[in-house]
Amino acid sequence: MMKPLFLAAALCALAACASSPEQEAAKAAAAAPAISTVPAEGLPPQRLAPGECGLFLWSMSAPRRFVFFTKGSSGDALVLIGDKTTSIPMTSAGGDVFGQFLTKMTFEDLASKAKVTVSIEPGKPLEGGQRVGSGNIQFRDAEGWETVLPVTGVRACMPG
Repeated sequence: MMKPLFLAAALCALAACASSPEQEAAKAAAAAPAISTVPAEGLPPQRLAPGECGLFLWSMSAPRRFVFFTKGSSGDALVLIGDKTTSIPMTSAGGDVFGQFLTKMTFEDLASKAKVTVSIEPGKPLEGGQRVGSGNIQFRDAEGWETVLPVTGVRACMPG
């Protein structure tokens, strides 16, 4: 008669020593190597020399990222493709004049066959520049897949 009571007490004691699933998950997470899951913040900061003008574009979707930059005197752009900063040359431009830029520009990376088309609508003027009211960047890869990213931004000039 004592054996069943003793067995029940032993099982209760053993259950009290066992970890909960939450405790086991916390132990596993603490033991796992730290892997950064923080996404890239976008392009690195850009500086303009006195008298230079630049076009700065940010994605509209969360998380907002600095995704495009070009200088008025340059034929190249820095573009965030995925999480990679890529410098690509301009291959064509058209549309309306937007300061030192045009409202439609195409850039192509000849090595990867990637094509980036930027279309912007001018917004309100600012001191030393102008807002981008709306716009989009169309990414086309070598296989013909397209992604359209809504953007906003500003063209700004550093006083010379």
